[in-house]
Order: sequence, then C-alpha cells, then structure tokens
Amino acid sequence: MGMAEEIVTTQTYEKLCSDVLYSHESVRFVGLVNNKSDLLHSVQKQELDPLLDEDEIKISINYSLERWRKAQNLSFRLGNEKLTLTEYDNVTLISIPYDGKLLLISTQPTVHYHDVIQSIISAIPPWEK
Repeated sequence: MGMAEEIVTTQTYEKLCSDVLYSHESVRFVGLVNNKSDLLHSVQKQELDPLLDEDEIKISINYSLERWRKAQNLSFRLGNEKLTLTEYDNVTLISIPYDGKLLLISTQPTVHYHDVIQSIISAIPPWEK
C-alpha cells in the first residue's frame, strides 16, 4: 500500500469510527480491527471514563475475533453474520463485520437496542463484498 493510499485508508477508518461514535448518544467506544487483532483505529467519548485499560482492550479484541471466527464456521448454513450483541451489567458490546474487518462498539447498557443498532447501521457506509 502506497503512502497516499494509506492516508486515505486511515482517514476512512477515522471517519467511520467517528460517525459511528456520534450516531447515538449511548455509544461509548468504537474500534476497527483486522483479523490479526490490530486495532486500526479507535475513538471514545472523552467525557466517559474507559471501562477497560489497554491490556484489557487487547484481550477483549482477541475474544471478539475468536467468537467471530467461530461464527464464520457455520456461515455456509446460516448465512453471513450481520452483528452480535453481548450485554453485560455495565456495558453492551456490539460487533459488526465490515469489509473483512470487525467493527467493535461499546454502548451504555440500554433496553432500546433496536434504536441504538439502527442508528449505528445508518452511520456505516456500504462496502463491496
């Protein structure tokens, strides 16, 4: 990848993460990871204290990728995964496959998942498979 292409790609990741972060008031954190567990870009709302430190974020990324890879094993029967949602007491985690990568989103725990998910989905541009 040339330097100009890398700059455009980085700007695309920044815009994607920022757009998702501000798509709904409940979104806390957005990160985009590749299949090698590299965090390509991430953003979080500054006014909120992070729930995980850097090492714990890496662990969470690995768990999310592992779950995603396992889910892909059944895609020939179930179809491609659209998103997963995991609710904890203090946060809800949403994973969305995007362009061969995984978009990781954490939100405030809420009972209105449909509204949050619809806002997030509307902020994500389509990509070619």
